[in-house]
Amino acid sequence: MSEDRPARAGQGPLAGCVRLAVERYFQDLNGQCPGTSLYETVIGEVEAPLIETVMRHVGHNQCQAAKILGINRNTLRKKLLCYGLVERPEPLPPTQGNELS
Repeated sequence: MSEDRPARAGQGPLAGCVRLAVERYFQDLNGQCPGTSLYETVIGEVEAPLIETVMRHVGHNQCQAAKILGINRNTLRKKLLCYGLVERPEPLPPTQGNELS
């Protein structure tokens, strides 16, 4: 497979890891039904470390990270704030009077 062509769905290098993790999850349930949406559970557990790792890889450059992740930079910023991966900026104090005169 060429490096510039994406793998078919479910055939990439991460697919095997996901399969093993989901199989282990079902084994741990001992035949019981999951109590919540499995999709939401997986996304919730995978998205934060994915973003954190990509951010570290690009030296915390949000534009580069967003490009690698294939999402808008503003979407990335919201996710960084949501997962606590960046600090929320402090609001500027209100100004009193005209500072320029």
